[in-house]
Amino acid sequence: MTEKSLKREIILETARKHFIEKGYYKTNLDEIAKELNIAKGTIYLYFKSKSELFVNVVEQDLKVICEDIKSIVNSNLEPKEKLEKFIDILWDKLYEFRNSLGMPEISQKEFVFDNEIFPYYMEKIYPIISEMKILTKKLIMEGIHKGQFKNLEINAMSYFIGLSIKAFFMRLEDPVRYEDKEVIKEIILKGVLRHD
Repeated sequence: MTEKSLKREIILETARKHFIEKGYYKTNLDEIAKELNIAKGTIYLYFKSKSELFVNVVEQDLKVICEDIKSIVNSNLEPKEKLEKFIDILWDKLYEFRNSLGMPEISQKEFVFDNEIFPYYMEKIYPIISEMKILTKKLIMEGIHKGQFKNLEINAMSYFIGLSIKAFFMRLEDPVRYEDKEVIKEIILKGVLRHD
């Protein structure tokens, strides 16, 4: 790792800590620079704005999720087990995001359509989400092919699985309880698995 890439990683990790502690809106680059004992301008050598820095933090975490999902989908497990593990990974990471990266204070709509965030979202986040959708469809096709999943429209099943989990975290009125994962998992499995 070069000195430049190492400094970039240190900035990202420090920013992640600040986003976790203060949320997106209350985090400022001055405090990150002060903690790192660098000039604020040094951060701008690596990231054009707080929005770009935030999206890069989220990108790192999504890449980990995507790699975990990829390893499950490509494993020798049966489709039902793969789907259960897929749900576990998605739930656990969204739970962590919601509780750590200030997601309750920044809605998905704001995150995606904010004028500053949107270009970075399209460049960094959207390709990862697209890859995760492809992996979900691959898992569903395998389950249908092996006769374990209902032979329903693959795109609809893929969106249902992803959106039913994501939507649970977008609600603002009640706190999300970790144990709700098992309820969501059961609902998804009953909707997807064949019961012959």
